[in-house]
Amino acid sequence: MEKEMANYDYPIIVIGAGAGGLVVAIGAAKAGKKVLLIEKGNYGGDCTNYGCVPSKALIASGHAAQMIATGGTYGLAYEAPRIKAAGVMDRVRAIVKKIRDEEEPPVIAKMGVETLTGKAAFVDPHTLTVDLQEGGTETVTGKEIVIATGSAPAVLPIPGLDTVPYLTNETVFDLKEIPKSLAVIGGGAIGCELAQAFARLGSNVSILEFFDHIMNREEPEVPVLMEQIFDREGISLYTGYKTNKIGKKGNSITLEIERRNGESKTTVTCDTLLIAGGRNPNCAGMNLDVIDVECTKRGIKTDLYGRTTRSNVWAVGDVAGNALFTHTAENEGRTVLVNLLNPLPWPKTKRDYKQAVPHVTYTAPEVAGIGLTESKAKEQYGESKIAVYHYPFDHLDRAITTGGTEGFIKIVTKKWSGKILGATVVAPCAGEMLPELALAMRHGISCRKLASLIHAYPTYSLAVRKAADMWLSQTILPSLKKLIGR
Repeated sequence: MEKEMANYDYPIIVIGAGAGGLVVAIGAAKAGKKVLLIEKGNYGGDCTNYGCVPSKALIASGHAAQMIATGGTYGLAYEAPRIKAAGVMDRVRAIVKKIRDEEEPPVIAKMGVETLTGKAAFVDPHTLTVDLQEGGTETVTGKEIVIATGSAPAVLPIPGLDTVPYLTNETVFDLKEIPKSLAVIGGGAIGCELAQAFARLGSNVSILEFFDHIMNREEPEVPVLMEQIFDREGISLYTGYKTNKIGKKGNSITLEIERRNGESKTTVTCDTLLIAGGRNPNCAGMNLDVIDVECTKRGIKTDLYGRTTRSNVWAVGDVAGNALFTHTAENEGRTVLVNLLNPLPWPKTKRDYKQAVPHVTYTAPEVAGIGLTESKAKEQYGESKIAVYHYPFDHLDRAITTGGTEGFIKIVTKKWSGKILGATVVAPCAGEMLPELALAMRHGISCRKLASLIHAYPTYSLAVRKAADMWLSQTILPSLKKLIGR
C-alpha cells in the first residue's frame, strides 16, 4: 500500500540538475511546492559544464582568431595571431563558472528548492537513498519523482582505445594547452564543432568518420559545402573509414584506419585524441530494476505525458531518449511540470510531439535544420507532391557585404499549398533564422504568407522571404501560365 501524502518527505523530488531538471524543480517551487533537487556532480548539467556553454566559448575564440587571420579579405592587414592557449582555455572555464554560479545550490535555494549533492538510487517507487558527496547516506521519500539525469559520452568499442589517453566532450575543456595535433573520431555535430575550433586555434586536426560524409544526417548539400570549407581551413578528412586499432608510438597516438570497402588502409598520428561518437543515457546505478522501469540504449521509455511505466516516476531530457538537445529537455520539463501541478488525478498535458525540433551545429558557417529533409518528405508524401526552394547566399546582399556567401537556405514544402515541412539553413547566423520557420511550421503559415511579410533589408533573414517567394515564381505562376495557355 502506498504511503499517504502526509508521510512523504516531499511532494516532488527531481534527480538531476540539468536543463530539464531545473525547469521542473524551480517551476514547482515557484508554484508553492516543497521540492528536493538531487545532483551527483556539477549543477547545471551537461550543457553548462561540458557541452553548449564551453564549446561555444571555445568556438568564439576560434572565430576571433580566424577573423584576424583572414583580415586581408576585409581590406585589413594583420599578422597571423599568436594564440595564447592558456588564455583561451582559462576564458572557457571562466565563462562556464559564471553561468554555473547562477545554478548552484545557494542560488536555487533562494527560489525555494532544497538540494542534496550525491548519487540517488531507488529503494522503492517512492523512496531514494542518496550517497552524499560529503560522505554518508540519506534516505528521502517523494510522492512524485522526476528522473533528469541526462546522458554521457559513448565509449566506442575500438581495440586499443583503453591503452591510450583520450578526451571526450566532458574532459576536453580541461586541457591546459591547445593540442599540436588532434584526431577526432566522429564527424557529427560535436566532432565538427570542436575540430574546427581547435584547427582555427592552431591545432593540426584530422576527422575520422565512418560514414561517407561528415554531418551525414543533414541535407546532402550540407556536407559537400562543409567538407570544402574544412579542407580549405586545413582539416584532414577521413570519411568512409573505420578505425581498426589504436595504439602508442613514443609520445604519439596512432590510429590504424581502413576504408569501409577495404580498398585502402592508412595510419593517422596525433598527440591528442578526442572521441565524439555520440551519447548514452545516464541510467546506471539508480536501481531502476527495483521499480520495474527499463532503460534501454535509447533511454527510459515514457508516454506522451512524460511518465515512465511507473505512474509516479517521470523522465525528461536526454535520459528519456528523445531529441538530445537542451531545448528539448526544457520543453519536456515544462510538460511534466504542468502535469505535476495539475490538481486532477491524471495528467492532461501531452508532450507536443507534432512540433518540429530545431537543431543547430555551431560550425562556421552554422548549420541549422528543422522538420523533414527533402528525401524524407518525398518518402512520406510522394515526390510529385513536394516542392523544394533553394536560395544561395551569394545572391544575398547582406552575405555579400559581410563575406558570408558560403551558405544557403532550403525550404521543403507541400507543392500546391506551400505548407512548410522542413528547412535547412547554412549561414553565419543560421540558428537565429530558424524561429521564423519554426513558427511558420507550428502554426501552418504558408510560403505565400511568409513571402508577404516585410523583412528588413539587408538582413540574412531576408533569405527566408526570397526562398518563400519561389513558391509563387517557380510553382504557382508556371502552372497558371499553362492553364491560361490552354
